[in-house]
Amino acid sequence: MKQKLFAVGWFCFSVLYLAGGWGLNAGTPQKPGPGFLPRIVGVGLLVLTGLYLWQTLRKPGEPQNACGPFHLKSVLGLAAGLMAYPFLLFHLNFILATFLVVYTMLWILKYKGPVWDSLIAISLAVMSFSVFALGLGVSLPSGPIEEIFYRLRG
Repeated sequence: MKQKLFAVGWFCFSVLYLAGGWGLNAGTPQKPGPGFLPRIVGVGLLVLTGLYLWQTLRKPGEPQNACGPFHLKSVLGLAAGLMAYPFLLFHLNFILATFLVVYTMLWILKYKGPVWDSLIAISLAVMSFSVFALGLGVSLPSGPIEEIFYRLRG
């Protein structure tokens, strides 16, 4: 029952998201407007949540104990990491703050081990910075590490 309610909630969210983005000017593919990306994301979200809802409603109900164990320490650690991120972002700038938070979360979740966790975290931080700051021109908190990437870009 919980999965069905979850699927219905996501589907309702996607309908609201698409409705909110539909009122914005989409522009053209050559010159996209402010509503272009929200429409694409909204349609994709609606399709995927619709499929998820359809799959969830098709299968028979599962017993209530289908979930794994609940780890309060992990949940509190992840919440603390999310809450610390804006503070770290202000003081350490984007790449270092993102690396630390992602690495800490992967460590809390015992994902793959310290070497893989650090490689995943640094890759995610650098790729996020490259896409948003260098590719899309989003203004992110920058320090000496970020300046290296700006200079490499030219």
